[in-house]
Amino acid sequence: MPQVKPRVFLTLRFLLTFLILATFIAVAGWVTGLSIGQIWPFFPGAAGVAGLLAGLRKRRRVSADFAIPSIVFMMLSMFFALFSLRILPMRLKDFVLAYWPAIPAFALVFLALSLAAFRRRRRLAGKIKGQS
Repeated sequence: MPQVKPRVFLTLRFLLTFLILATFIAVAGWVTGLSIGQIWPFFPGAAGVAGLLAGLRKRRRVSADFAIPSIVFMMLSMFFALFSLRILPMRLKDFVLAYWPAIPAFALVFLALSLAAFRRRRRLAGKIKGQS
């Protein structure tokens, strides 16, 4: 049971940071006159920032366990904000229909990079075990 306490504190740190950021986003949206339909993409971005900060507090450094999911959430947040705030002149549906071949290509590149990183990490772990 000693692992429960650190997880609870990590979760509370994440939630507290997320709630502060989400409140700030909601108030900023209200002040600027944006609807919830326009500011919703910033909430996953706030979750990404909260996850990154929670990981920094836990490990005292940037680790892939927290950084990669957090960065993905922040990037998705920025992507969806382009459509939600009408920065791009097309709807998300039109974008997906126009650029659908690029979506599987990005997924394959991400998968290949993830597999390469996993194999590298596994190989390094094997070398470390062999030395000790």
